[in-house]
Amino acid sequence: MRVAVVLALAAFAFPSVAQAQDDDEPIPTAKPIGNPGSWIPQDGYPPAARATGEQGRVSFTLSIDDTGRVTDCKVTKSSESPLLDETTCNFMTANGRFEVARNKKNKPTPSKWSSSMMWKLENPPPPPPPPAANGAPLPPVPTPAKSTPTPTKSVPTPAKKR
Repeated sequence: MRVAVVLALAAFAFPSVAQAQDDDEPIPTAKPIGNPGSWIPQDGYPPAARATGEQGRVSFTLSIDDTGRVTDCKVTKSSESPLLDETTCNFMTANGRFEVARNKKNKPTPSKWSSSMMWKLENPPPPPPPPAANGAPLPPVPTPAKSTPTPTKSVPTPAKKR
């Protein structure tokens, strides 16, 4: 089964009501270092989510400290899969790096960055077979003794900018 993970790279502007703590100015939008799609490893699709066919888009906002490190991740729109939501934030927090944002006085300052992550299985697992007419489960389908499983590979691919 082929797996694709897509990171939407659209950064969203923050409303000017968000204020920096010390200078009473808007919190700047952070700029990622490198390609955020590389922050998700190729084998990053959670095996349990893959096995159950879980897919979806996770929208999130990262809080970045004045050194460019991610300090917090908030899911702003769930994929409806708690496992995919949590995995997204775990990878973004562990691997996300940003240029140090600066305020009007050119001092390092905390910042924010929003984007979304699309978790998509190119070949989702087949649905379970329907029960037999009498409600009993169908017997398992025999498989040839010489069959070999095909290895799966997770492939992160960046989505188009919005």
